Amino acid sequence: KKMASQKAQVVLFLDAKAVDSLQEGINFKRSPVNDKSYIIYKNRSSFKACKNQCKHQGGLFIKDIEDLDGRTVKCTKHNWKLNLLTMKYINPPDSFIQDELEVELLDDGGLQLVELNPPDPWMADPRECLVLKEGEVKVTYLTHACMELQLGERRFMFDPWLIGPAFARGWWLFHEPPADALDRLCAADLIYISHMHSDHLRYLEQSQVKLTNINVVPFGVWKNVDEHLRFMILMDGIHPELDTCIIIDYKGHHFKALTFAGHMILNTVDCTRPNGGRLPKGVDLMMSDFAGGASGFPMTFYGGKYSDSWKAHFIKKERKRLLSYKAELVKTLEPRIFCPFAGYFVEAHPSDRYIRDTNIKNSAEDLNALINILRPDTVTWTPQPGSVLDLGLCLRDHTNRLVPQTLYGPT
Repeated sequence: KKMASQKAQVVLFLDAKAVDSLQEGINFKRSPVNDKSYIIYKNRSSFKACKNQCKHQGGLFIKDIEDLDGRTVKCTKHNWKLNLLTMKYINPPDSFIQDELEVELLDDGGLQLVELNPPDPWMADPRECLVLKEGEVKVTYLTHACMELQLGERRFMFDPWLIGPAFARGWWLFHEPPADALDRLCAADLIYISHMHSDHLRYLEQSQVKLTNINVVPFGVWKNVDEHLRFMILMDGIHPELDTCIIIDYKGHHFKALTFAGHMILNTVDCTRPNGGRLPKGVDLMMSDFAGGASGFPMTFYGGKYSDSWKAHFIKKERKRLLSYKAELVKTLEPRIFCPFAGYFVEAHPSDRYIRDTNIKNSAEDLNALINILRPDTVTWTPQPGSVLDLGLCLRDHTNRLVPQTLYGPT
């Protein structure tokens, strides 16, 4: 049966007047289109939203009058309680996480709730998990967001920025890629370009390589490459028109206790909220950005409140927020291995010295240290250019918290 592509559907729309009337805290709203009830939680100028439906047995929520902070709703069936600020069930504790809807703020002051359908497309067509041989799946870090995956006889390349600056002369590679990186790119069977920023396809802009088989892949559909290899591209919940992420599935997968346990590699790249926050749990390898500092704001703003001290405080707060979000995501998804990447850039041009000195970024080591506290069962890997992770070997070695580069070695 052919899979239908994933769609983003608006399930509730509020105009600017209705948005202004939302009270601080919990708001119940019913859609005139489908007659379903939704909950919008307002926290100052930010919003969270979900269906008014308990994950236990589908009961409706009401305000919990025992909660003086006004953050909790209670199910009318069995008194299950949900904290809307965290979207976690607190009664019973550590049970479920509520599926969120994306809140899209419109230019005219309105608001709409967006639901991805189907929400978990990777669950279609499950496969039996087969054993990996040593050397069968290798992941090689080249630079920034560029990874090479050897999957049996196939070569899969991610986001090839390999030479020159990106964004005119604004960003430069922090790591020099291996000397044979361009040869590897030319020999690749598949090249995944997550989005159209120059730090993800710079070499292809400048090269004479003739791309004769360009595919725009629909969201949420398995694309079969051969008997053992397939991939699926998912949209970003915040910027569906810009960012994507990808799931690689090699030698199938099966699902056990609601957790996928096959040979899956999840690359969320730069997504702000990949697939609306719903992603497969228990993948073998998860890769994500970590650095922050990708915007010109606020370093290029002057006057008024934009003093150096205000900028430093803002940047520090944003770095901490990103670090916490990434670590909590790893804690929730429980990947067996996590690799921070797609953050190795520097403002190296002399005219950008002020931005380089003030635009402090997170380090991969800081993120891995936090992950090792929150999710100690997940192995972390911080590679250097040319470092290779043998996935089959690593999955059989559970003694190390940090994958040693010398164990899997440079090429």
